[in-house]
Amino acid sequence: MRYRLVAGGALLLLLALLLAIASGGREGRRASVTTRAAGTGPDSSTAALEAHESAVLRGWVQDARGLPVAAQVLAFEAAPPLTREGLERHMVAEAPETPPLATATTGPDGAFLLRVPEGRYHLLAERGGQPAALALDVRPGPSEVRLVVADGERLTGQVVSVAGGVARARVTVVSLAPALRLREVESDETGAFEVEGLFPQERYGVWARAAGHGPRGVLVPASRPVTVMLPCALRLEGRVLERGVAAPGARVRPRGGGPEARADSAGRFVLEDIDCSGRTELLAESTTGVGELAIEPLSEDTSGLDIPLETAGGLRVRVVEARSGRLLEGASLQSPAAPEVVWREEDVGHFRAAPLMPGPHAVLVRAPGHGAVQRVLEVGAGPDTQVEVELPPESVLAGRVLGPEGLGMEGARIHLVGAGRSGAEEVLTGADGRFEVRGLTEDTYELRVERQGYLPVTRELRLPRAGPLELSLAPAAAVAVKVLGARGEPVEDAAVSLSRVGETVREEGTDTRGGVHFGGLVPGSYLARARAQGYLPSEPVPVEAWDEEAAPVTLVLREGLALSGRVRDARGAPVGEAEVVLMGVGMSVSSTRTDAQGRFTLSGLAPGRGQLRVEKLGHPLREAEVEVPASNLELVLESPRSE
Repeated sequence: MRYRLVAGGALLLLLALLLAIASGGREGRRASVTTRAAGTGPDSSTAALEAHESAVLRGWVQDARGLPVAAQVLAFEAAPPLTREGLERHMVAEAPETPPLATATTGPDGAFLLRVPEGRYHLLAERGGQPAALALDVRPGPSEVRLVVADGERLTGQVVSVAGGVARARVTVVSLAPALRLREVESDETGAFEVEGLFPQERYGVWARAAGHGPRGVLVPASRPVTVMLPCALRLEGRVLERGVAAPGARVRPRGGGPEARADSAGRFVLEDIDCSGRTELLAESTTGVGELAIEPLSEDTSGLDIPLETAGGLRVRVVEARSGRLLEGASLQSPAAPEVVWREEDVGHFRAAPLMPGPHAVLVRAPGHGAVQRVLEVGAGPDTQVEVELPPESVLAGRVLGPEGLGMEGARIHLVGAGRSGAEEVLTGADGRFEVRGLTEDTYELRVERQGYLPVTRELRLPRAGPLELSLAPAAAVAVKVLGARGEPVEDAAVSLSRVGETVREEGTDTRGGVHFGGLVPGSYLARARAQGYLPSEPVPVEAWDEEAAPVTLVLREGLALSGRVRDARGAPVGEAEVVLMGVGMSVSSTRTDAQGRFTLSGLAPGRGQLRVEKLGHPLREAEVEVPASNLELVLESPRSE
């Protein structure tokens, strides 16, 4: 009995000790949560929540002097920031803005309370154009945070086209994370714009559009001016004629996709927003005719185009097995050079495409269990051209990709170029490095094997093979470059090049932290160089790269000197869009164009003497010897030559 009492007492003591440890653990966890969430507010009196419940986020909104601010606080769940492609999809589709997961309104003391699930959040608040923003991790239990409203970031820039500044362009500034449309402004007569009071972010999305131009989106840092180059867009008007007579209902579209139109009863059509920055090919088709017209929109009148149709042709293709001649079920046809062509299966193994332009037409034919065949078929005008395509039994390429240790390598990409394969298709190796490519024919193929961090392998092989193929990949070398200014600040958008044996191997731009990573290099010795606007080029720095562990190298750029001035004509009027070139020893050192006030600045120059050349269409060439640095240079162009 005595032993039972002793044992019972010991058990009670052990339970008490475990409870004390658990209580201390909860207190420690609560303190760490407050610290991780910034912990800048007063002590929270909110009761602790259990781990499976929502977190309580208590905070205050204040101004720079510490006074309370009445504002609405929005909590957005963190998500990957928009890319440039994502920005384009977001704006073109007029996608809705990211909804907040929770909202709260501050009280008289600027305090707010949010109950949100555990996770990473962006908190936003704004008062009269003064924003506050904070990214933080929220853990179960109470946490505290302080938001301070300030003047926000300022973004300046210019919207331009091939003809110069674009007036009255609509500019939308978009937050990338979360995806929010922050401000919309209109450019002035020179295309310049300015936006203030932006939430602080590393980068913003800028979406610009204007009448007569296509839209354009760019990602920019707030700390630098941005230039948005708009593609020009034209309105094309014309007629579709068949044997000299209007072809009502004819379909007109640009080759490669874009807006399309149907001709009206008089054969007339209108196409809006056609890119005029280069050559455009228009396709027109009716039920019996097809036509093409290539135009150079910048040099041609686009208000009276005539597209004549010629008698169309068509293709009927029977797909059969080479040995037995039987029609193949499950076959498919494609036109690689003309993806707009639609193939319709009328019966098992019978396909038709019409209307088609008379002439050669490439066709890719596939069927399960058979090798793919690509043929060039001649399409005649008038009745459909009938062709039979025989597919041979398939050859299968099987093999294995090994790493440096002789083990199978998962995730290697297999590309084949040859009969029926363009190289765009890829096959991935499995967990043991094995792969299999089907649908091949008895022919010669070029094989390429790639995997990030390893040197690619290219082989030419003939099918069929007697046995499986075995390939080994060797590790690639890597170099990590950091570009800094003379004061240790990171230099963004610097051009970094790696050269070997006097030849440039790779060149890439630095990110917002001044870094760039070169992977997939052949092991060996390299020279790293960097250049950036406003800086002198760096001296070449040798770097040894022998394996996948990136060899680090730091390049330091010194700020260059500047040469600035103004170009006027003989009457004293400013000359805009004049080309200004500084020449060194037989070569151009730097160049720019004058603005609307005739002013120019060349930066990133080394000290010394040089030859300055100013050219403007219609004016004689002006040359002057200058000393770098220099400012407020006055250059006068003579009057335009008389005819």
